[in-house]
Amino acid sequence: MYQGKLRKLTIVLLTLYTALILYFLYLGFNRGPLGQDSSLRFNPIPGAIQLHYPMGRDFQNWFFQFGNFVAFIPFGIIIPLLFQCSFRRFIPFFILSITILETLQMFSGLGAFDIDDIIINLFGASVGFAAQRIVTGDRDKPKGIFKIFIMAIVLALCTIIIIGGINNYLEKGRGETAALNELTLKDGSVQWDESLSSFTVDRKEVTPQINLYSRNNTKNNEFTYYLDGKYKNITGYVAIPDDVINAARTEGSDIEFISGGTVIYSLGLSITGEEDFQIPLDGVTDLTIKVINKDPNPITNAVMWDITLTEVNTGQKVINNIREKIRALF
Repeated sequence: MYQGKLRKLTIVLLTLYTALILYFLYLGFNRGPLGQDSSLRFNPIPGAIQLHYPMGRDFQNWFFQFGNFVAFIPFGIIIPLLFQCSFRRFIPFFILSITILETLQMFSGLGAFDIDDIIINLFGASVGFAAQRIVTGDRDKPKGIFKIFIMAIVLALCTIIIIGGINNYLEKGRGETAALNELTLKDGSVQWDESLSSFTVDRKEVTPQINLYSRNNTKNNEFTYYLDGKYKNITGYVAIPDDVINAARTEGSDIEFISGGTVIYSLGLSITGEEDFQIPLDGVTDLTIKVINKDPNPITNAVMWDITLTEVNTGQKVINNIREKIRALF
């Protein structure tokens, strides 16, 4: 535990650093009152830990998340060096402190209460605490302080690599796939082309491999599947075939994907070309597909084919179960 002049200097530096952190929490990054929106913003349901690899991500968003982690490492280093405390005493104190700050952000209108921020701040403080505990000698001398600094960098990099890898698995890891026509309908009716008939789109032959939404369906059709939140996304192709376009009169079509009464994705089909789609389904329990044809013909002029759903992987299932249990408390 630091004593004498070193202790006084460390307290001054900690005070200045805390003031800097408070500035960024409440005033930095162009924070300001919400204006006419007086509602409280809060997120009590944890998502993935906000530490990702920077590749393929918006740099500004990634850097902000990285800063949320790194900025709290010094607290884990300095506080135990000033006030002798064990990890079991330090962590509850830190969680209480950061929770109060997040709550003040919410009620002041200068931010939001976000459980994900608390978690990533906690990881940062834990890395700092571990760094100063691993270095046992000369901790009140420049040599020892330098060793603590290096150890904190090493532990931070290891944490980023591990958590980034876990997040990469949760985001990109794939479970089993299922064809849409294999699922049991919850509501409505839909006909599938059992022979998987070939057709042409923009003069190119298309041969479905998995399923084909039959053109014998009525021009306006709506049907619902019960997904039970077990699927990560749905993919497939849609188009208006050439033989329909060559008819005397043809209009476009709209296809809507609806969950909980809200349209989560929509497609407006023109009279030429095909489109593919990939729609995230995280947490979706009921999926309604609504086909709206503007053509006066009584049967549909649009087809969908090779529509599959990808299940969440094992890690995603565990995370979703935890979220559901926490959500039930609110």
